[in-house]
Amino acid sequence: MKNSNHRIGARLREEQYWLLTGGVLLLTFIAFSFALYFTRMFMIPFVFSIFITAMVSPIDNLIVVRFNLPRWVGLACSFSIILFLVFLLIFLVRFAAIQLTDTIRSFDISAEQFMDKTGDMISYFGVPKEYVDADKLLEPIKQEGPAYLKATASMFQSFISCGTLVLLFCLFILMGHNPKIREKNEIYSEIERSIQKYLNIKFFISLATGLAIYILFLCLGVPMAFLFGILTFVLNFIPSIGSIIATFLPMPVVLITEGFTPTGIALAFFVPVLIQNLMGNIIEPNLQGQGLNLHPVSILLALGYFGVVWGPVGMLLAAPMTAALRIILLEFKMTKWIALIMEGKLPQFERAMDFEMEDV
Repeated sequence: MKNSNHRIGARLREEQYWLLTGGVLLLTFIAFSFALYFTRMFMIPFVFSIFITAMVSPIDNLIVVRFNLPRWVGLACSFSIILFLVFLLIFLVRFAAIQLTDTIRSFDISAEQFMDKTGDMISYFGVPKEYVDADKLLEPIKQEGPAYLKATASMFQSFISCGTLVLLFCLFILMGHNPKIREKNEIYSEIERSIQKYLNIKFFISLATGLAIYILFLCLGVPMAFLFGILTFVLNFIPSIGSIIATFLPMPVVLITEGFTPTGIALAFFVPVLIQNLMGNIIEPNLQGQGLNLHPVSILLALGYFGVVWGPVGMLLAAPMTAALRIILLEFKMTKWIALIMEGKLPQFERAMDFEMEDV
C-alpha cells in the first residue's frame, strides 16, 4: 500500500511538472510573439537575409573547399550573386507596383464591365440572371478593391526600402561563414541542410510555374501577364494557400478584358490549376522527398501565426522557419512532443486511470 501511494504521488508530481512546463512554454510563446511583432522592422530583413545566404552558401563552399581558392573569392562571388538577386527582385517588385498603380487608375472604368461580363458568364453556365444578382455580389469588390490594391502597392514599396538592410545583413553573415570549418553543430547542420534543400527546390519550382503562367497568359492575351507571372513565382513560396491565390488573382482582370470568350476565360482558369497541381503535387514532392516533415495543418497554423505577426512577408517565411523550429524542439525531451505533433505524430501518453488500476 505504501509503495502504491508512493507511485501515485510520483505520478502526480510528474503531472504537476508537465503542467508547470506547459504554463512556462505558453508564457514564453506569448512573450516571443510580442517580441517578433515589435521588432518586425528589424527581424524580417534579418531572417530574410539568413535564407538568402543559405541558398548561396553551397557556392561559397564549392569555391573555397572544392577549388581551394582564397576566402575572399568565395565571399565576392556569393555576395555578387546575392546582389544580383536582390536588385532583380527590387526591379520586379517596382514593376509590379507600377502595374498595380495603373490598375487602380483604370479600376473605376472597368468595374461596370467586370460586373456585366460576370453576369454573362453566369448565364453561360445555365444559371438565369434573375437568380443571381451580380451587381449586389460584386459591389464589395468595387468598393474595397482599390483600397486593397493600394495596400499591396504600399507593401511592395516598403519591401524595396528594406533591400539595403537585407544586403548589409547578407554581407556580415557571409563574412562570418567559414566553409573550411567542417566541425559543425549537428542541430545546425540538419537545419541548414533542410532549409537549403527546401529553398533551392522551391525557388526553381516557383520559377518554372511563374514562367509557365506568364507564357500561357501571353498567348491568351491577358493584360499584365508578366505581373501575374511574378506574383505566381512569389506566392508559390506560401504553401497550399499561395497557389490558390495565384490561380484566382488574375480572374477579375480576365473578366474585364474585352474580346475574352467564355472558352478563353475557362482556359485562363483551368490551365493554371493544372499547372499548379502538376508542379505542386507531382514534381515538387518527388524532388523534395520528405520535405520539411511538417503536417499540412501545422503549415496552415504557421501561415496564420506569422501572417498576423509579420504580415504577408511572414507567410513567405513561415514554412522554413517552422521547419527549423521543429528540428530544434525535437532535440529536447521537454519539447519533443511538440515537434512530434508538428509532424502529425501523436505522442504516447499513459492514462492516469490505468496507472491507478494497476496499483490496486
